[in-house]
Amino acid sequence: MNKKSSPNKGSRTGRAGRSQAANSETRAEALITVAFDLFAERNFASVTIKDIANAAGVNTALIYYYYDNKEGLFRATLENAIGEIFAAFETLETNVNDPPLVIDEWLRIHHAQFSTVQKFVKVCLDYKGAADSDPVIDAAIVSFYEKERRLLADAIRDGIEIGLFRKVDPVELADQISTHLDGIMVRAVIVSGYDLKAGIYGFSKIVWEILGYTPEAAFSAAE
Repeated sequence: MNKKSSPNKGSRTGRAGRSQAANSETRAEALITVAFDLFAERNFASVTIKDIANAAGVNTALIYYYYDNKEGLFRATLENAIGEIFAAFETLETNVNDPPLVIDEWLRIHHAQFSTVQKFVKVCLDYKGAADSDPVIDAAIVSFYEKERRLLADAIRDGIEIGLFRKVDPVELADQISTHLDGIMVRAVIVSGYDLKAGIYGFSKIVWEILGYTPEAAFSAAE
């Protein structure tokens, strides 16, 4: 019998192929996790492929199998972090059309996913301080802030249109929210004992005051 036409052979090959693909994806994700932690712990310039390989317990050749170079792996860590940060929000955005809830959820995410957000901000700062830059990496960083601006500005604009919020410049306020949240993330790292939840809660009260809105169930420092 022709092996290519054997259903049993094809079935085994298909299962093996899917298993290999899953294992390959798992290894690639594991490398991203290890690399992201190293980049956050140290900085982009000082971390080498060999450092990542040693931390992951693999040969450097395996890293080059998945990624062309350190820049490619670094870009993958940023894209993965961005995906994690927005994942919870995108689920909410798909099911809820409520401008105050959109803003509130974005504030909650910065507390619930502090570790990922903080590492993302730190590695971006370290990378920007490096002598060399990569246009693709720069674009990945910019994409995060553009997506955040669009998300917040749309919610503010929608709230204004239905009469919930005071008339403000949606883009300008979105940028201010983004900037201050980054500052809170950095402060939580450099100031020992800083209460992140209280910091976000205090900032949320300022945002609602600017918008002239009193939420029924907003982010609370007591949660």
